[in-house]
Amino acid sequence: MHKLDLLRDQCQIQQYVWDRLDNYEPEWEWALGDVDRKVSLISTGFSFEQSGWFAMVLDRRPRAQCDGEWQSLIARNSLPMPHWDLEGEYDIEVAHYNPKWKPPKNGFDEDSVTQLFGETIRDAILNMRDQGALKYPFLASNAAFFVEEHEGRYGWPEYKALRTDGRCRIKTNRGR
Repeated sequence: MHKLDLLRDQCQIQQYVWDRLDNYEPEWEWALGDVDRKVSLISTGFSFEQSGWFAMVLDRRPRAQCDGEWQSLIARNSLPMPHWDLEGEYDIEVAHYNPKWKPPKNGFDEDSVTQLFGETIRDAILNMRDQGALKYPFLASNAAFFVEEHEGRYGWPEYKALRTDGRCRIKTNRGR
């Protein structure tokens, strides 16, 4: 049986994201786009099959979108998560960060595990955003992030909602 502590995993992911953003250098060769442009997209992804990992690729291309280009830079932008390598075995015990979370009634399978990891990453980064932790001068004012499973079985947000639901900065209602 695999044991997963998703609160610990969220903390590791958040620390990795903060470390990468705090140490950002425009000359990075392992970011997409031109060095003189602001980062407009934070591409995050994960895998739990052949090896377990979380990846974050910064994208400075004009009109950057969820187009899979981030996957060309996984090797230099990943955090090993070896305990996520489930080897196709879905008999898992989960310590979840949300006390109201319930495991699937019929047990885990590939789809439910994909969703579990995707939502863990999404919620970790949303928590950072909601605390105002994604305010860096090198991020474009409309910068956004997304989460995608390496094989494409999970993606958040929906493509059309990338620049709204996935915004790195919370819009505030001034004067209210």
